[in-house]
Amino acid sequence: MSDPRRLAIAAQVVICVELLTQFALVLLGEGAAEDFPQAMQVMALVTGVSFVVLICWLRRCRLNAEAFAPGTHRYRPGFAIGGWFIPVAMFWIPRRVTLDTRRASGLSGRSLLVEGWWWTRLVKVPVALAVTSSTTNPMFSPYVALLSTTSGIMLLLAIREITAAQVARTGTRPTDAVPATAV
Repeated sequence: MSDPRRLAIAAQVVICVELLTQFALVLLGEGAAEDFPQAMQVMALVTGVSFVVLICWLRRCRLNAEAFAPGTHRYRPGFAIGGWFIPVAMFWIPRRVTLDTRRASGLSGRSLLVEGWWWTRLVKVPVALAVTSSTTNPMFSPYVALLSTTSGIMLLLAIREITAAQVARTGTRPTDAVPATAV
């Protein structure tokens, strides 16, 4: 059993940085189009780091969830990472892994946070495509930023909820030193 708190904090920090970067791009507006290549590089870097840390946290929590409820998950622990990279299936596997992890961590009922994060994340894609037809870049769109912010806040809260449930389930206190295993 591994303590997910460090990865949860790291994921929340980089998600906040990603949201602030997106917000800064919206504030800069299309007038900053000459700086577009640099803005895209920064946003790509921040988004990439955010994604990597998120899936590391999810894998850690999924492995813990297997110990809490062995054999009750729809997907093996490797899908916490691999599910994001399977064409077409990537539209539902990470959501399902997250919901199963949440349930196995002791949280019952529907998760409005996980569902809200996932569906606003998916809705953002066609909105960004629609905005692209009317602007030079969806990164400057307040509509895309609003969906990103909504999705990001729900993800932050879901990370907090699942992490707290796992910590409570293991009885780990904040001062307990739990050795981190390889992600």
